[in-house]
Amino acid sequence: MRKWRTIVVTMLSLALLAGCSGAKPESTVEEFFAAGQQLDTEAMAATVLSTNEEEVTEPEELLTDDSNEYLLEYFKTNAEKMTYEVTKSEIDDDKAVVTMNAKYVDGAPLITATFSSVFMKMLPLAFSGTEMTEDETNQMFADTMKEQAEIVSETFKETTLKINLVKEDNEWYITEITDEMMDVVMSGFMSLSTELDSAFEETEPLDETSTEESASTSSIVGKRSNPVPLGQAIEIPVEYSNEDWTENYEGTISLQVNGITKGQAALDTLMAENQFNEAPPEGMEWVIFDVALKLLDGNQDTPYTTFPSFDIISSSGSEIAQDAYGTLNGNEFGYTDLFPGAEASGRVVKYAPIGDNFLISYTEGFSASYYFSSAQ
Repeated sequence: MRKWRTIVVTMLSLALLAGCSGAKPESTVEEFFAAGQQLDTEAMAATVLSTNEEEVTEPEELLTDDSNEYLLEYFKTNAEKMTYEVTKSEIDDDKAVVTMNAKYVDGAPLITATFSSVFMKMLPLAFSGTEMTEDETNQMFADTMKEQAEIVSETFKETTLKINLVKEDNEWYITEITDEMMDVVMSGFMSLSTELDSAFEETEPLDETSTEESASTSSIVGKRSNPVPLGQAIEIPVEYSNEDWTENYEGTISLQVNGITKGQAALDTLMAENQFNEAPPEGMEWVIFDVALKLLDGNQDTPYTTFPSFDIISSSGSEIAQDAYGTLNGNEFGYTDLFPGAEASGRVVKYAPIGDNFLISYTEGFSASYYFSSAQ
């Protein structure tokens, strides 16, 4: 979150060069917001007190950064919709306070929905140990924001501002650019980012000890280093689409792997159910395990389809390629459509190294893997 706030602050941390400010305090304020409607940072800077300098990065660098393009375009479009009116101007010698009313697009619902969706997309990646580059993260944010813009309705906010100015060389300058002022120009983003930063800080561990303790909590269950025990369920965030891939939905499943049959007992079961089943490859043994899945929440009109996306990971860390397949006579897991509240169960057949303490991995969305112990 701080990154995106930094982008906005950097883009709008004005050079603050003294320029052709207004001869009246209200004129200066109007010039600032007229420039704000175009996100013209140079014109905005001309209305600000020159001694209020900050270290800045040229806005052009950000405006030409493809990873920020969609976010910046969103702010530009909203800025054009902003309206304002000066209602009062109080002058006391070389100081003044201008009161104004403003109406602007409230970007909080869209940006909050975007961060929430991005979080849901990144959570499975965190479980699987996948690290995204900064460019990949930026692109995910932009793509998700486009998706949410089709869903979240545009709303407006109204506010009253009191802006302080000083007079220098017969010109009036704004003394300080406040977050409240930038909210009007930037769709409320400054206040929202402060709130989100505070929320993140409250959840951050205070020291290394608490970080280590959190790593051992149940939130990490499902990683290869801490697999889910047999018979225990784990909740997994999911994303799925309608048939023509034009709509995406978020949901949560509960997944549980139950008792495992191995070795000769598994081979006997397979031969009894289908005489054409064969012995596993040399050094391997058949394993049959039960799976129970429930869709806890999701779209009420589009079903979530279950897939038998399971693999065997040996104790040495290698995935065991399945070059032969065992066939069950019914009650096989997978390819069931579920609506929220519905359940599916069935059996899965794989082979694993004989006597190995292997793991069963489940892949959700072709990206995130969750690991289950085979120890009984």
